[in-house]
Formats: sequence, structure tokens, C-alpha cells
Amino acid sequence: MADNALIAAQVATIVGDPRAADHLTITGPADVLPSLYRVTTLATASVAAAAVGAGRLLATRNAAPAGATPDDQPAVEVDTRHASAAFRSERYLRVDGRGLPGPWDPISGYYRTADNRWIQLHCHFPHHRAGILELLDVPSDRSEVERAIGRFEAESLELELQAMGMCATMARDEDEWRSHRQARAVAELPTLEIDRIGDADPVALAPADLPAEGIRVLDMTRVVAGPVCGRTLAGYGAEVLRVSAAHLPEVRSLLVDTGFGKRNTFLNLRVAADARRLRELVSTADVVIQAYRPRALDRLGFGPDALARLSPGVVVATISTYGRSGPWSGLRGFDSLVQTASGVALAAGRAGGEDSPRPLPAEALDHATGYLAAYGVLAALARRAVEGGSWHVRTSLAQTGRWLQEMGHHDTLASPDPTRDDALEFLRRLRSEFGELSYVAPPGTVDGRAPAWTMAPASLGTSPPGWEPRE
Repeated sequence: MADNALIAAQVATIVGDPRAADHLTITGPADVLPSLYRVTTLATASVAAAAVGAGRLLATRNAAPAGATPDDQPAVEVDTRHASAAFRSERYLRVDGRGLPGPWDPISGYYRTADNRWIQLHCHFPHHRAGILELLDVPSDRSEVERAIGRFEAESLELELQAMGMCATMARDEDEWRSHRQARAVAELPTLEIDRIGDADPVALAPADLPAEGIRVLDMTRVVAGPVCGRTLAGYGAEVLRVSAAHLPEVRSLLVDTGFGKRNTFLNLRVAADARRLRELVSTADVVIQAYRPRALDRLGFGPDALARLSPGVVVATISTYGRSGPWSGLRGFDSLVQTASGVALAAGRAGGEDSPRPLPAEALDHATGYLAAYGVLAALARRAVEGGSWHVRTSLAQTGRWLQEMGHHDTLASPDPTRDDALEFLRRLRSEFGELSYVAPPGTVDGRAPAWTMAPASLGTSPPGWEPRE
């Protein structure tokens, strides 16, 4: 069975309350996803943390008198198999019985360098692939890329690609990463930060059956971590409006998988009328989630402090790749690159008797970061109801990766890898414009009730940039 004590301790640390364990029940086997690392523990603890946050908000808004801090928290229950399936949601999604093409570009992956090291290229977006091919001066052919990279030393190529704004990193071992300046900067940060960034009166929420009912969320994120945060909040009852722009590249399979419970609109923030419309939306929003490159939105007038001025009492969630400080804090990045940079991939490969890096059995840093950010948002909303204030929730893939590494090695690589058939009891069906979807239902229960999505994913730009009318 699951290691309840370990998972409960991890949840208590994240939520900053040892009493959280008193209301937490974990079911299912201890190890579902085979790995050198405690990936099943990571999945279960992060899902449970989000559920604890939902429970806090539900108890706060239903407390009497309104806004009082409740003594009792609703019971939370999480099944390790369900949490693990949710961490593979994009793999298990089916449209009319068929899987969608994966996001992995043929040029992406690991390559040997001249100094017999490994470097990983991440080319899922066309402009990233084009930039890498331009630097290497090769066509879009993997064998040509291999030959070109074989003439570079790993660290010099990493530096050159990063300087160009491309997504690449060389594979380090864990000790090498710990001595890196970026790792030392991340080590000074907690896994999750929730800070008050402005003054505002308390915002009382009406009693409700769903924790986030009536909460308006602007989801300004792409790929996995940020969209999982928005999807999680939608499952707990929030109204989520995803804001993108027509010129930004997207990964279709991930859009469908993370689009449950959301409407989608287009706003180009470099167009004055669109920027003005976003400011109007922010002024009536409760939450803004953003996961663009650090400080990118600040330059457009939508940084956390500016958002707090536009909407006193807003909760802003910022998700980054490498954290808010350190020499890599401004880099673009993705889950697999953090695994490679931090030593996770190389350690897992060596544990499996391989000379090459091995990724985790799920996009675990992405999903966990999304659930942690959702917990932060829900907890900040509960505090806002009692204390008032505007709030800033911050986390990153690298902070989540450090959390996973600090759990220690736990070699279950020989364990069978679960399949979609092993997750059948957690799958649900919903009609959509794309066809009939078979998907992993959101995991966990709060006070005996599971989160759920009542809205199917929709194509980008299909909704006007506005909120649904309230009754």
C-alpha cells in the first residue's frame, strides 16, 4: 500500500500545516510509476496539496460568520493510481478511440557531443527548431543534426544555444548540478511561495457547494504546467478563460488535454485595443495565471505588481522554468530540459544500466508544478477572504525537481509500467467539437466529492474576450 506517512509529510510541508495529515487519506499501491525517483509520491502529494487548498477555500467560504477561519477542514482522499494516471493524462487521452499525435518533434532528443557528453534539444515549437538548425547549418534531418553536434563540446553548444534563446541543455549528473550557480539559487527558494503584494479589503465569497465556484480565472499559459493549474481550478468550479494569441505556436494534443473546463479567446497584447481589453478583464478577475518567459509580461504592463494595481485583491500565479533568481532565471525551458540539467535523466539512465539519459515515466515536473500552483491559488483565495490583500504565488519546474530529488532515490525501474488499461476505472467520456473524448477524470476528493469538468475542450479563439453572465 501507499506510504501514507511519507506522502502526508510531503503534503504537510507544502501546505505549511502538520494538521493536514489528520484529514488526508491515501489509497492505492506505493509505487505505480516505475522510476529511480519517487514519482508516484510526487504525483499523489501534489494532487493532495491542491485538494487541501480546495478544502481550505470551501471551509472558509462556508464558515459562519462569513469569512471566519474554520477550525475543521474537509476530508481529502487521493488514490495513487488515479494521481499517477492524471500525470499521464496527455498519453491516455483518446479522440473517437484514437490517440492524438504526440508533441515530440523528430529533431528533439539527446545527442552525443565531441567531448562524449550528452546534450538535449527541445524543438517542439517551429521557431525553436529553425533556430537550432540555423546555428548548426544543417537541414531538418536527425542524422545531419547528429553529425553537426558531434563537432561541438556540450557546454559551449549549450551556452551558444541559450544565448540565442533556444531550448537546449547538456546532461549533468546530480552532483554537478548541485554545484551549478542556478541550482544554488533554486536551493534558496521554497518549493512554493505565497506572498502578499498589495493591500485590499477582504473579498467574502458566498457559501457554495464547489470550492472555486464563482471565481474568475485568466489562464495565460501554454504547454503543460500552467494549463494543468487552470484545468485543476476549473475542476473545482472556477470560470476559466484561456487567453492566447493567434500568432503563438501551440501543441494540439496538449491543448485538447488541458482544455477541459475552459473557454478560449485571442488577445494580442502588442495591439493597443487588445491590451486595453485584457486590462478590463483583469479588473474583474480573481486570478491570473501566467507562465510566459520571466518578465515577458512585465514589459507589456502585465507584471504581478501592475496586475495588483489594476485589480486590488487579485491572486497572481507565476510559473517559470528555473525559478525567479539565478543566471538561468530568464531562460525558456520545459520539463524534460530541467530533468536533463538537474541530473535526474542521467541518474535514471545509469540506474537502468544505460549510458544515455532516461526521462521520468511522466511529465512529472510539469504536472506537479501545475497542481502546486493550483494549491497556492486556492490557499491565497482563502487568505484573501479573511485577511484581504493581493497575492503572488510563485513556483517553477526546477523547484519542483529539487523537491522530487530531495525525496531520495527509490529504484522501482524493474516494476511493470502501467498502461491505459490499468487506468480504465478513472476514465470518463465527453462529447466535444473534436469528437468523443475519453480522458482521465480529475483525481482526489474533497469532503467526499470529486472535482469534475462540465465543459469540453474547445478550439483556440472560439470565445469572445469576456466573462460569462452571472445570474
